[in-house]
Amino acid sequence: MMKKTIWIAVGIAGMLLGNPAGDAKAELNVRIGSRPEFVELRDLGFSVAVGSPYDIVYYGNLYYLNQNGLWYRSSDYRGPWMNVRENQLPPTIRRHRLDDIRRFRDTEYRGIESRRTLEQRRSDENNKRNLDQQRSDENNKRNLDQQRSDENNKRKLDQQRSDENNKRKLDQQRSDENRDR
Repeated sequence: MMKKTIWIAVGIAGMLLGNPAGDAKAELNVRIGSRPEFVELRDLGFSVAVGSPYDIVYYGNLYYLNQNGLWYRSSDYRGPWMNVRENQLPPTIRRHRLDDIRRFRDTEYRGIESRRTLEQRRSDENNKRNLDQQRSDENNKRNLDQQRSDENNKRKLDQQRSDENNKRKLDQQRSDENRDR
């Protein structure tokens, strides 16, 4: 009887101990083209992929992917993905429910996008101010060029009048000399 109990215990232990090795070999066939953008969740202590159809966490130079409630791990975002039991996840990840991770990710990403939008708006306004200044400078240059041209034309006109005046004086002088002769 004792021998039978020991064999049953050994058999159960073998089955229990055999499962983790089987789970660790389970692979996930996931295709990820380019490296996803990650948002750092400082409060949680890891980064999470955004804009990806997969829930991917980056922590400790490893990627953790959750698919249908199962966790997988890889040293590269393209895989290969090996199954990881939830209790084998790093405590930093394990202590948070996937729904909470998603919520933190979405909140952080909205904040980043909001800051990007604000930065883009500021950049657009700055570009508009620069363009307006450039147009103003060009307009001022045209006005200055026109003013110089007007002044030059006035000098020419003044010179022309002076020349005409001098010619009249000279003509008058010649006329007076001819009369005196």
